[in-house]
Amino acid sequence: MRSWERALSVLEALCERGQAAGHGWTLDTELLPPHQQQVNALENQGLVELACREDRAELSALEGRPVRWAARLTAYGHDTLAYGQSRPRSPRTTGPSDTRAGTPVRAVNGADPDAPAAR
Repeated sequence: MRSWERALSVLEALCERGQAAGHGWTLDTELLPPHQQQVNALENQGLVELACREDRAELSALEGRPVRWAARLTAYGHDTLAYGQSRPRSPRTTGPSDTRAGTPVRAVNGADPDAPAAR
């Protein structure tokens, strides 16, 4: 998975969990620590906001338990998610493959790689 695809999947997860929670925040119990680290990296890009101490205190009161970590999308994160979801997916190369001189060659759009080139 490419880094932008991974970032997009993290943004999607934050958006879905935040909407499901009703308050817009994804809480510490909803993401595994590796995913939280990915979210922390997205904060550096301005795509995600991490809850400050006051926000975590409010969320703790709402949840009835201590909330140690929470994140939500910024406006830029929502825009990035909308753009990423609206982009057409790049077509994947499929079809037969062979090897010439140790270099893999893939057929593109079903074309035979051994066929003479059209002039």
